[in-house]
Amino acid sequence: MAITASPKTEAFTYREIALHDRLREVARELGEKTALRMGDRAVSYRELDAMSDRLAGALAKRGVRKGDRVTLFIPNSVEFVVAFYGTLKAGGVVNPINIQSKEREVRFQVEDAGARLVLYHVALAPVIDQVRSELRDVRFVAAGGEAPDGVERLDDLLAESATPPVPVSMDDLAALPYTSGTTGFPKGVMLTHGNLTANQQQFFAAVPVRRDDVFLNVLPYFHIYALNLLMSGAVSLGATQVIMSRFDMVEYCTLVERERATVCFIVPPLVLGLAMSPEVDKHDFSKVRFFFSGAAPLAPDPARRMGQRIGKPIIQGYGLTETSPVTHANPIDAPVLESIGPAVPGTEDKIVDLETGMRILGIGEVGEICVRGPQVMRGYWNKTGKEQPVTADTADVIRDGWFHTGDVGKKDPNGYVFIVDRKKEFIKYKGFGVGPAEVEAVLCEHPAVADAGVIGKKDDEAGEIPKAFVQLRPNASASAEELIEFVKGRIADYKRVREVEFIDKVPRTASGKILRRELAERERAKTA
Repeated sequence: MAITASPKTEAFTYREIALHDRLREVARELGEKTALRMGDRAVSYRELDAMSDRLAGALAKRGVRKGDRVTLFIPNSVEFVVAFYGTLKAGGVVNPINIQSKEREVRFQVEDAGARLVLYHVALAPVIDQVRSELRDVRFVAAGGEAPDGVERLDDLLAESATPPVPVSMDDLAALPYTSGTTGFPKGVMLTHGNLTANQQQFFAAVPVRRDDVFLNVLPYFHIYALNLLMSGAVSLGATQVIMSRFDMVEYCTLVERERATVCFIVPPLVLGLAMSPEVDKHDFSKVRFFFSGAAPLAPDPARRMGQRIGKPIIQGYGLTETSPVTHANPIDAPVLESIGPAVPGTEDKIVDLETGMRILGIGEVGEICVRGPQVMRGYWNKTGKEQPVTADTADVIRDGWFHTGDVGKKDPNGYVFIVDRKKEFIKYKGFGVGPAEVEAVLCEHPAVADAGVIGKKDDEAGEIPKAFVQLRPNASASAEELIEFVKGRIADYKRVREVEFIDKVPRTASGKILRRELAERERAKTA
């Protein structure tokens, strides 16, 4: 399938192959090469292929059929990778959940996705135990240890017989990650086998990763950046990936040296840490070829300081869950730190006016960034269990094949794109999207709160933090600390409110929509 690229790139053709079929090929080619390493445990490509074959057979015996959603609530681990490929081989659709999610978030996503089975890690059992009885038609499988009564163990499933992979087409769904929208609750993003495999190959064409690379993977596999480009991407390359379940600066620097990591994929908060931590000077980074930053805007100053300190190039890319994810990346031989780079091969981009979204703007003019290519999602999950994206949300962002990103930027004469603002109102906290409406809904459950508006406040470490403007009920009282704790106990930690300001009235339009831009202007005025 040939895809015409932007005028700055040559025509791009990607190979149509399902991700699990690519694993099979690599296993045949490389056999005993280490695919995964975590702590003292090493798994070869042959073993990964065989383990996921057995899991696929076990899932099929438990009723998982082509198109069924299988939820993964597992931290970075060998088990996550096996579960990912086992689900795909069974014909299932991988539905990853952020491991910081609380009970209400897990319940919502499992129900909204219509998952048939949930694979979770025993460390997350306290969350699952709260919702298991409510999700009556869902099977549960525990990984990483002993399971409670009535729940099967992943190790037992992996001891069963393998079955041949279920045939799939490039148009079949492979993953259903959720992204925070500007209104309501998070939406499922329908990504096909074609979307994911095309974007991997686009990424490989733009960023100089190689089969002999050692990936140090600390970014969470439930996030599309790590899921498709780092975890599955390393497998499709035939590279070795070293897995970290969570970030720790001492362990990270130790592993860079001990495992002789050659490529490190990071996010802006980690850039800041590497620029400042004394731990960096204690370790050997000489084998690293480059750092790649994504998921959130990269501040040039800490990036320069980090690059100068370690002596390695750092390049920035850009993407969204809806684009599998990457659409832009800086070339390693000509990076511009302030830019997200030009469009990756096979991707067209344009800047359109903010008022109508119809008029294409010229060089240097500021407007909404739009992209078109094989990595653009099929659409948002329509919450009916069907696989047709018929929702208004989809029609709002995909118009004539072009995905409207909601980010505001401009393009220079060389095709490099610069983001200058965000049209959408979701908040980026350490690379994770936070939907203001979801946080507002939780705040309004507090008996003292009459109304609330949430915006992103700039923060040097996190990029943005969720800040709430709260209107109390007449004759009611609550402290900022009380409301912060109230929200903390009900949603994932990255979504929780970090700051509360009390106001007389939350501004709304005549139709009732919160005027978050007014709140943002109020916040900016304090620092002007």
